[in-house]
Amino acid sequence: MTVRSGIAPFDERIEGLRAGGLYLLAAEPGAARLAFLLQYLDRGLRDGERVALLSSAPPEETIEQAGFWGVDLEEPWKQDRCVLLGFRDEYPARVAHSPDPAEPFAELDRLLTGRLARVAVDPGIGLWGARSDASMAGAFLSWTRDLGATALVTVPIEIDEEKRTPTEWVAQRARGVFRMTKNSRGLHELEIVRLSPPISNDGSVLLELSAGLGLVGPTGKGERRETARPDSNQLLLLTLAEPVPRDLAGWLERSYSVESIRDARECVARSRTGRFGAHCVYANRQRIDEAIDTGRSVRESSRAVMLLLSDEPLRAADAARALDAGFDDVLSGVVDLRELESRFRRAADAPRSQKVERETRPEPMTGPLEGAEFHSVVSERLMGDGLDHFTLLHFESPGEEVGPMLFEDVRAGDGDVVGRTRHGWGVLLQNARVQQAESYLQRLRTRVAETGGLLPVSAEILAAPEQSERIRVLLTD
Repeated sequence: MTVRSGIAPFDERIEGLRAGGLYLLAAEPGAARLAFLLQYLDRGLRDGERVALLSSAPPEETIEQAGFWGVDLEEPWKQDRCVLLGFRDEYPARVAHSPDPAEPFAELDRLLTGRLARVAVDPGIGLWGARSDASMAGAFLSWTRDLGATALVTVPIEIDEEKRTPTEWVAQRARGVFRMTKNSRGLHELEIVRLSPPISNDGSVLLELSAGLGLVGPTGKGERRETARPDSNQLLLLTLAEPVPRDLAGWLERSYSVESIRDARECVARSRTGRFGAHCVYANRQRIDEAIDTGRSVRESSRAVMLLLSDEPLRAADAARALDAGFDDVLSGVVDLRELESRFRRAADAPRSQKVERETRPEPMTGPLEGAEFHSVVSERLMGDGLDHFTLLHFESPGEEVGPMLFEDVRAGDGDVVGRTRHGWGVLLQNARVQQAESYLQRLRTRVAETGGLLPVSAEILAAPEQSERIRVLLTD
């Protein structure tokens, strides 16, 4: 007996999958991989089958994603015809420390009550990759065999069945292995790496990903010309956390022509009508799900560079979900502006015709500077090309012992400078943001407390070039 995948060009090529078999889909994380699994399950539901999806996303998020690709899972989920299970963050650790490799799968059996015709897992390595040996892989194979369902499981893009890793061990025993990649025209090429029984025509199947339809045969509408690139100077910024720090907003506005939006739906709609070279979503942990969903929707209609930014540390699982959704990169914690610029440059899918200039690095100082020299250095940095971003801390303390103590915690080799001002001392932290200056101040407080020093540990913190005028006043007033 054979079953259909729900992807017409693929079904026509292979004439169906063998019921009860295990099939692996090697593909990069992203919308196309998920769409493949959702269409596979949707076809089963249309054929009156009961299906299940195991993924790293909660049911509500999966249902919303499915709706975007034209698959209705909400009603089948409510009717218990579609079981949706999300891996918890601690699951890999529990698998790794389980004394019996079969124990995690026994737990899955208790959750997957009732007969299932189709099971999809994304990613499969979450079920067997927590151990370096083949014990979990063997337990996984036994579990899929005992289920009796046709299983479609995603794995990393590179599979070498000659290697002896758990993933390759599973691949050797699968009935079929397929690899999906994206070509230069924006189409997805589905390669039949191995299939049992083999077919005579095993060339790649071309697919196009379309909202409301999922993966379909090429229509020509979605193909991207290599020369049709978005305007690299236009950036769409979605703000889901307030406020965006002044220094970060200032950097974006100096580097791009920024259009700011605070509503996620409006952002998706605007991304489809405008020609943006870059998209940024600035979010906090409370709104990370909304940020990821928005990025997923934007990615379907745009090939622009897309970054997720957060000044709060994000969980590794959330960063991975964002990359799966189509973000080119994720920066969280205190976003360093030099790193941000580098990530934008590397993520841009376009060759650069101009030469890449060497990084401008200032000559390192060997100690605190006197007032006139410090004033001169700061003024040069404010006016300089390539050294214009820094944070200045101003301490109102004239004592001679203050300068050397401040100098102990700076990075002179990276361009940090300590020097006198008219009313005290200044610390210039090159390429640092306000949050990084606050971290410096906290380290200083801790050291002073430990040594019993009398150094004032309160300071005015100013970001350049956004607060250049105030910095000049401090140096000259």
